[in-house]
Amino acid sequence: MSPYFAEMGRVGVELALKAGDVIRTRDLARAAELETDDDAMDDLHRHMFTVLMDREWSHGVGPAVDITLLARFYERYADHAVAVARRIVYVVTGQMPGPLTV
Repeated sequence: MSPYFAEMGRVGVELALKAGDVIRTRDLARAAELETDDDAMDDLHRHMFTVLMDREWSHGVGPAVDITLLARFYERYADHAVAVARRIVYVVTGQMPGPLTV
């Protein structure tokens, strides 16, 4: 599980840095990239459930709950970076975007 959480942390930091860059530059193309970049975190989040639901899972309910919550927190963190990008698009264009595309 540790490598997956390390990757989730790496992706989360990358998204946060890009969101900060979008705030500073108001770059709509980079804002749109965040939505696609978030797909990596979504994939990791889904993968955690495959691991937890595997018949070979032998670590019990407590660790499964902890892993589920931690994975969800990482996924929500990434969603916040996307929300920041959407708000910057609104600040720049005056319109709230649907899925971000440029």
